[in-house]
Amino acid sequence: MGLGSLNSMRLVRFFLPRIEYILLIAVFWGILASGPRILNFDGDLPRHLLTGNLILQTGRVSTTDIFSFRTTGYPSFPHEWLAQILLATVYSWLGLDGVVLLTALAMMLTWGIVYRAAMRRSDSFFVTLLITALGIAASQIHVLPRPHIFTYLLAALWITLLELIMRDKPRLWWTLPLVMLLWVNLHGMFVLGIVILGIYIIGDFLDQPSSAWFRSQRAKYLLLATGLSVVATFISPSGPAIWEAVASLGSNSYITSRIPEYQSANFHLPETWPFLILLILALVGLARSTVRLAWSYTLLAAAFTGLALYSARMIPIFAVVVTPVAAMAVADWLRSEPILRRLWTVEANVAKINLASNGLVWIPVIVFLAAGLLSSGVKIDPLGEGNRFNPRFFPVEAVSWLEEHPQTGHMFNEFDWGGYLLLRLWPEQQIFMDGHTHIYGETLTREYEQVVTLSPAWQEILKKYDVQWVIMRRNATLVQALDKLADWEIVYQDSTAAILHRR
Repeated sequence: MGLGSLNSMRLVRFFLPRIEYILLIAVFWGILASGPRILNFDGDLPRHLLTGNLILQTGRVSTTDIFSFRTTGYPSFPHEWLAQILLATVYSWLGLDGVVLLTALAMMLTWGIVYRAAMRRSDSFFVTLLITALGIAASQIHVLPRPHIFTYLLAALWITLLELIMRDKPRLWWTLPLVMLLWVNLHGMFVLGIVILGIYIIGDFLDQPSSAWFRSQRAKYLLLATGLSVVATFISPSGPAIWEAVASLGSNSYITSRIPEYQSANFHLPETWPFLILLILALVGLARSTVRLAWSYTLLAAAFTGLALYSARMIPIFAVVVTPVAAMAVADWLRSEPILRRLWTVEANVAKINLASNGLVWIPVIVFLAAGLLSSGVKIDPLGEGNRFNPRFFPVEAVSWLEEHPQTGHMFNEFDWGGYLLLRLWPEQQIFMDGHTHIYGETLTREYEQVVTLSPAWQEILKKYDVQWVIMRRNATLVQALDKLADWEIVYQDSTAAILHRR
């Protein structure tokens, strides 16, 4: 082979993408294309954008609420302030296109880390691709442009660092407190990092249960990392009180029962089936594996299966944590089946061909291409709707009317619209309530529910807070009830929202 042919072959291999890179690009582009859906799934994003902008403008993080007239001055526990800055920064650069782009990039990085972890543990190209694809599909149930996307990324990174420490690099223990310092300021689910670290410590002890374990170098490093990681959780604007806020939110059965994402998933819906398939394969793999797995892997699979079955919002975390374990268990199980011996020969050949190529360059190329297209106004989603707050979900037209016809006095608002109303009307208007239930607590949340369900004394609550106008969905029961009262009148309505004012 001549020198020219050899150089041509090297060039082809450099640009020919590996299959796993194609999978990651598909994750990235798929989330970009779903922008209109994930932007209008719930109402939390606008408040995150407003809060991030305020931090950037004022240079300070407020630890008390300023957005609701019912909770002005209440502790707000800003456990997502750094994520809000990131979201606000990309929003100021590319608008909602930037928010979707950041979400897609975070998820692509997350699954890139998970794929490498699964490949390292299973040493099986086919199994890793299959299990990772199932994990990606399972996680889509709760991939939204909100701060929790950083928990997915940091959970994957956290476990990767733990694996390095457990395997042959115990001196990397110091990286864990640094990651925790970042995590506690990005999202409140930093507690999962402490849980995962505890599982690894317990698992390592169970693998060699003796007093000698406590004297081992690895045990000392793990315990030191745990102590400093816990200390790192106190280094945020909320200080140690952040633990109290997280605990109070997760332990309040009334509030969690009112938030759909805290409920168990409906496994009759097709979007939950990838999770079920992944769970079944993990269980079968663990049961049929001929290799004695480390206790930490068994405990991780058990703990996060329980969390995912308890709450739908934990399914993506389950996918991130359990995918490498499932890949390892399934690969070992399939290797023990004589009928599949030919499959491993084929896999070895395919994996060798795949490794001969590179194509990593396409990932940054695609990211920059997407950023360029979005900045030039190209709509990537299949329906060509573009990334915007949809008037069918948010009161876009009603708020435009309010900007021209400002209402006086306190408002009562739709729960999911609180953040959007703040983004466009604050500081001239404060809201009654929004999705940040950790600020309102059970008592104030019950007052909101009492009004919207027209429970006894609902009108007294409106009088208690001197509510002068209401903005709700047009077909809401409250709108119909107020319209029948002599002292209320509808001053605006469209296909989405109705605005009523006290006469």
